[in-house]
Amino acid sequence: MTLNDETSTGTMPTGATSGRRATRVRWYGGALIFVVCFVAYLDRIVFSLSATPLMTTLGITPVQFGLVTSLFNVGYFVTQIPGGLFIQRAGPRRVMTIALLAWSLCTGLTGIAGTLVVLAAVRFAFGVGEAPVFTAANAFCANWFPTRERGRANSLMNAGAFLGPAIGPILLVPFIGHFGWRAAFFLCAVLGVGITVVWAFFMRDRPAQHRLVNEAEVRLIEEGKEAAPAPGPVPWSAFLRQRSFWMLALAYFGTLWTIQFFIYWLPYYLQKGLNVPFSQVGGYTGAAFAFITVSVLTAGLVSDRLLRAGRSRYQSRNLVAVAGLAVACGCLVMSTTTDNVTLSVAWLSIALGGAGFAQTVAWAIATDISRSFTAAVGSWMNAWGFVAAAIVPTLAPLVAGRFGWSSVIILNAAMAVVGIVAFLLTTTNTPLRAPARSIAASG
Repeated sequence: MTLNDETSTGTMPTGATSGRRATRVRWYGGALIFVVCFVAYLDRIVFSLSATPLMTTLGITPVQFGLVTSLFNVGYFVTQIPGGLFIQRAGPRRVMTIALLAWSLCTGLTGIAGTLVVLAAVRFAFGVGEAPVFTAANAFCANWFPTRERGRANSLMNAGAFLGPAIGPILLVPFIGHFGWRAAFFLCAVLGVGITVVWAFFMRDRPAQHRLVNEAEVRLIEEGKEAAPAPGPVPWSAFLRQRSFWMLALAYFGTLWTIQFFIYWLPYYLQKGLNVPFSQVGGYTGAAFAFITVSVLTAGLVSDRLLRAGRSRYQSRNLVAVAGLAVACGCLVMSTTTDNVTLSVAWLSIALGGAGFAQTVAWAIATDISRSFTAAVGSWMNAWGFVAAAIVPTLAPLVAGRFGWSSVIILNAAMAVVGIVAFLLTTTNTPLRAPARSIAASG
């Protein structure tokens, strides 16, 4: 196999090379982003899968476990915008490398935690370390993919993330049962270090910096971009005065609320809300996340195809996200109307898939409207998503304890409605307005 679309032009020298056919190095990079995000979410799902034995070992309650999970999301939230600014300045390759090493270290440290305080401190640090990963991945997509391929590129990021929870439970539940929950964290830490080495060795910030990228691929990537992404002052004051900047954040808040519930509480909900034995939790959880893995890949394909067919960005991005959240809302409600475990999980799986549609398209919207400020706008959006993610882990068991788990599911459906309204109010056909001096400085 060659890196060219159809034929190889021979040995490629260092630097951007010439060739009649565009190379496809961007898709190799996209595949690596897929793996990075897979490992990132595998590290998250191992925590939720370990909930029952971990709580037993450390003698903590579900609410305390939820608080520890919230601390991860607090750390993730507070580092989002500083992380985005760091990416703007240092580039996604360097920042991603640092983040990968940091989260791998914290994953290993989780496995040796012996008290609630130590566990809480490590999980907060984990959130700080992992915070720049998805913003860096989105910045990579902005640098390496043309506008018409951004939906599919961002779908790789999200599909990798959800493949972790899809196959992780199937692999990790028996591993935890045989070797214990601590060993599972050590295994995930080793995987993180391995992917760090591959990322640092193979990737570059921009296509022209990669020795395997030819001039034709560089031209293909740059075609149709409003401005070349480059470091420059972020016009926060101008952005904060625009409705779309806030609505995109609110849309992602509503979307992540639902998804993060599944990430942190689905295994426990299956056991306590639906009375599923622990030995079967991996299969049901894996099925739900397999559905969203396929869903996010489909979302990117559908969105990009609509755009190529001449539909507006609003139609190709926003309305696709709205359709996904509408499905999520309806299926969440339907899941509470049956006592059949298989049917309930089926409804929940479809709901999760619908939310995945919205999450994938949200990242494409952030790239489309931000021009040279992808990392900053992406970090802003993701920060608000993780405000929701910080609330859900603690609020869910509190609501369940008072009103039952069905009430938690209905609350998730209500948050999907919030996301629908916000996506409808986000203007995607035109980019965010920025002072001319900021655009000039950045492009």
